[in-house]
Amino acid sequence: MQGRGLNRDIKMSLQQTTLLLLIILLLFFCMTFMITTSMISNRTEDDFQIRTSETATNNVVSAVEASLVNYNYLSRLIMINDRVVSYLKAEEIDKDREYEARSGIYEIQSLYSNIDSVYIFRNDGEYVSTGRGEYFISLNRSEYNNILDACGATVISINGNGSIRKSNDKPLLTISRAIYDINSINLIGILVMNISNDVFNDTFTLQNTSGMCILDNNGTFLCGNEEIASLYDSDYNSDNIVYKSIRIHGERKILIGRLAVKPLVVLCVSGQGLEAPPRDTIYPLILPLTAFILSGIICAWYITVNITRPIRNLSEAMEGTRSSGWLEKIDAKMPNNEIGRLAQSYDSLIEYLNELFNCLIEDEKNVRKAEMRVLHEQIKPHFLYNTLETISYMAVEENAMKVYDALETLGSFYRKFLSKGEREISLKRELEITQDYLSLQKLRYKDIFEDQYIIDDASLGYMVPKLLLQPLVENCIYHGVRPKGEKCIIRIATRMEEDGIHIMVYDSGVGMSREQIKKVLEESVEDDKKILSGFGLCGTISRIRYYCNCDKVVEIDSEPGEYTEVKIFIPKMRKTKVKGEE
Repeated sequence: MQGRGLNRDIKMSLQQTTLLLLIILLLFFCMTFMITTSMISNRTEDDFQIRTSETATNNVVSAVEASLVNYNYLSRLIMINDRVVSYLKAEEIDKDREYEARSGIYEIQSLYSNIDSVYIFRNDGEYVSTGRGEYFISLNRSEYNNILDACGATVISINGNGSIRKSNDKPLLTISRAIYDINSINLIGILVMNISNDVFNDTFTLQNTSGMCILDNNGTFLCGNEEIASLYDSDYNSDNIVYKSIRIHGERKILIGRLAVKPLVVLCVSGQGLEAPPRDTIYPLILPLTAFILSGIICAWYITVNITRPIRNLSEAMEGTRSSGWLEKIDAKMPNNEIGRLAQSYDSLIEYLNELFNCLIEDEKNVRKAEMRVLHEQIKPHFLYNTLETISYMAVEENAMKVYDALETLGSFYRKFLSKGEREISLKRELEITQDYLSLQKLRYKDIFEDQYIIDDASLGYMVPKLLLQPLVENCIYHGVRPKGEKCIIRIATRMEEDGIHIMVYDSGVGMSREQIKKVLEESVEDDKKILSGFGLCGTISRIRYYCNCDKVVEIDSEPGEYTEVKIFIPKMRKTKVKGEE
């Protein structure tokens, strides 16, 4: 009954999923239609705005260039006017000369109504001027040098780069140039012409934009919409048109700008775009939307009939195998298609898993037996024969009591070593095995080393893998103490903490280089062959990692020529005491 209820839940879930998928597809297609329409509309409007703004910007740039050509020509007429030249060359000036010079300027200035004022400066600082309104002029040294550096060419600026200010603070377009004597080519004066910023207002009015302005490359405003001038940055100081998307009063606009005549920059904000796309553009978009909706309905029906229902049947058949308590093949008729092949694959997988489980169980048994057998075999060739040979020599050289003691120590070592075939023993028993081993090595190597023990009593009952310490002290003797050629210390220390036991094996032998340490740790990475056959340092480290199921349980600290210390950490998995051990 529970199985049938579960199958009904699955059936309803698949049906709901199919319906939900259909609804999502419909919503997706509708959203796609609206987004596409909006994108087309926005793109059309942006293109129109950009084209309109480009045209307006180029128109204003052309107007600025044409106006400056005219004013440049006008300034030249003033420079070569006889009365002006006479005023500049006169050693002494009087009111008549000033009047004549001013009259000559007025005659030329009257040709253009937008010239606000003209200043003619002599080399001695005296000047004559014309124009409407009041001005505050202070031609500073920096601006004076800029004019001279142009060598007679026109210098364009706004308010003379801060040297000129009108009483009403209205911005002015300033054209300055140095005046040279035609015959001697000597500097005889400076001309400063101030042009009203209203000169370009008519040009702005004719453009279909949301606003335009002219300013210099320092951001100093000249004319137009001053709010737009606040949007200027140095990117617009380019001979090519620069586009940027901005927002003005919450409305998205395109800001276009380019350099007109250095240093004047024209900025233009796009105007109103076109109306929404016409119906003949919308109707073709509705056709694919309708096709998408019909396709979604057909796909939902097809999935329900050909996929959802067969999968439900397969699920019910697979659910029926749960009651047996073991993995069994499904017993149900499946269609001759991909779902049927899926059922066949499931049956093959079940068969393979059952075989694999049996193999794994058998392999685990063999691993447990092989591990101890291989370790026992490894110790014989490199230790037992050497020890027996040592005892034989002692039997010749020493008395029988010492031979007896040596044999007793060897017997104790093997009794503790065998440990009834156990894979793990208490730390106390492991220390006893190691002490017996070191006692036997002392018989062979005399006083080549001294063994020390710093043992935390709380750690003695902690269970550790057998032959944990003996391979490490053996490594100390053969690779650390013997090569040094002098008496060394072998120290074993333990410390019990809340997270587990810390074991340190130290020797004051020849030490290890960083490369040697790295090689040992890399070669001891967990590997099936090393776990089964490892007896040396690398094999011992591999067994510890395998035992703890963790790679970061062994550290090696060493100083070449001074010492080597192997630090082992065994996490707190279980702490027991073997019966009969005290």
